[in-house]
Amino acid sequence: MKFNMTLRHLWTLLAVCVTGSQQLSLPDDPTYYAGIVEHSVAEGTPREQTSFMSNAFRTIIESTDARDLDIIVFPEHILNSRETATFVPHAAQNVTPCYDTDYEIFLVELSCAARSRGIYVVLNVVEKEVCANGAGAATLDPCPAATGVRYFNTNVVLDRRGRVVSRYRKTHLWRQEYYSTSVLVEPDVSTFETDFGVTFGHFICFDMLFYDPAMRLVHERNITDIIYPTYWFSELPFLSAVQLQEGWAFGNDVNLLAADASHPSGRTTGSGIYAGRAGRLTATINEMPVRLLLKAQVPKRRPGLPAYQLPAQVDPIFQPLLETPRYTKVATYRDYNVDIFTSTLLEADFVNISQRVCHGSTFCCDFQVQRQAFAGDASELQAYRYRLGVYWGNETTLIRVDRSEQAICALFACLDEEIQSCGYVFPESVRVGNKHHFTSIRIGGTFPAAPRGRRLIMPSTLDGLFMPVSVAHYNWTETPAAAAHPEQSVRVDLELIRPRNDLLTFAIWSNYYTELPSTHNLNHLQPNGSATATTSPSEAAPTPAPVGGSGTAVASTLSLVLLCLLFAALG
Repeated sequence: MKFNMTLRHLWTLLAVCVTGSQQLSLPDDPTYYAGIVEHSVAEGTPREQTSFMSNAFRTIIESTDARDLDIIVFPEHILNSRETATFVPHAAQNVTPCYDTDYEIFLVELSCAARSRGIYVVLNVVEKEVCANGAGAATLDPCPAATGVRYFNTNVVLDRRGRVVSRYRKTHLWRQEYYSTSVLVEPDVSTFETDFGVTFGHFICFDMLFYDPAMRLVHERNITDIIYPTYWFSELPFLSAVQLQEGWAFGNDVNLLAADASHPSGRTTGSGIYAGRAGRLTATINEMPVRLLLKAQVPKRRPGLPAYQLPAQVDPIFQPLLETPRYTKVATYRDYNVDIFTSTLLEADFVNISQRVCHGSTFCCDFQVQRQAFAGDASELQAYRYRLGVYWGNETTLIRVDRSEQAICALFACLDEEIQSCGYVFPESVRVGNKHHFTSIRIGGTFPAAPRGRRLIMPSTLDGLFMPVSVAHYNWTETPAAAAHPEQSVRVDLELIRPRNDLLTFAIWSNYYTELPSTHNLNHLQPNGSATATTSPSEAAPTPAPVGGSGTAVASTLSLVLLCLLFAALG
């Protein structure tokens, strides 16, 4: 019997034996196979909802569609609630809920599903933690005296054996979340390594619009692959779901796996897999609730390798169309920031505009926009009006939840001449026509330096189906490179290079990550608040795994190694 296998091949064989997977990506492979799920919201009592969603997630994991995936990501918020909150172990505890069953049943069952399928699984859960008598993490809010239990919005990562390998507690909550959910004093910066050679970072929903932890993962930890469960509330004209996801991945030039819930009438839909500046690999946004699994081979990013390019696609010859498909049933918020932009209303029948627009005396944007009139009769159809808008300052918010500092050069659609009509779409009852189509657009501006080194500049584009313009259809240039030189001002130009029938937004959008505080009308966040955070010893030393947990895992792993070697020898 000859033992001439390399160590890597031995561990690959072991992984196959342990997981039962039919196909695994290897560390040297150029891609890994990822899936993201967009899923509708369940109805019923809290326990009925959790049972339904747990069964639905488990069915997806165990389906043949997920058979060859390396990793799958599920949305935020829809799996469980406070009534079915679960304890979540720290990765250092080496817990596999499938057999360490001291957790809510849904986490136990999904751990078993991950182990059975042999796949990394990312879940978002309502986590509970005992905080009475100084126990638990250091949080901004005091421990509830009545219960001695606090709650977190938490990501849980299960590896191919169903073991918890990473946990992340949401840092930036959404409005009413602050009244029931705790926030750590020091934000989690959570990463995990995989057996296919990729290290992921992860965060949740509204975190995407803040420096901690999202940008810290990219710029300080050099993470190139991001996992993003979300329950996003879309806002027009700049922050709809896929529009933001693709723009953020492009601006940071990272891979992004984004899984959104599906509740279009509640402003929530839009998921995708993105390959940085190569654009989206797959994405969806829907007018009706759906249950979808999107999959893509995601390029691995390694130092010294050339930038990934999407396979060449042949675009159909452009045809001017008077009427094009558009979404009207996806509810959205309106961005009230646009009301204080310096903006110029364009004539309804404009065909050629070249104009500089300035906000104040220091930030200006240059616009060149060309259109061509539709040849047929369009007199019975409504058409969007357009404005050129420019802004730089900190009198803005992020969807009216937190203060922000933004710099923007934008062309955006309005229903009529009034600025208050911008950020809406015509209802389904109105026939909308493309009385003109865009032949070219060029927008450019010199974006200020970021004294604190915190800045993200990204394209923000949107069509009538709430999808961004394909990266193959525009040019983007930065001089110098924005990410590498945050201390310098940077010239950014965005140019449409393929005609478009319909556009809602074509813009350069930047976030300067203000340090102005937002207290959210919460007593404990006020400057003179009396609440003080406490740190439990458990933060310094994670609680040991339950008796039999790690020892059983080691014994099981050694047994599997011996079995695999025996089968290899007999074969």
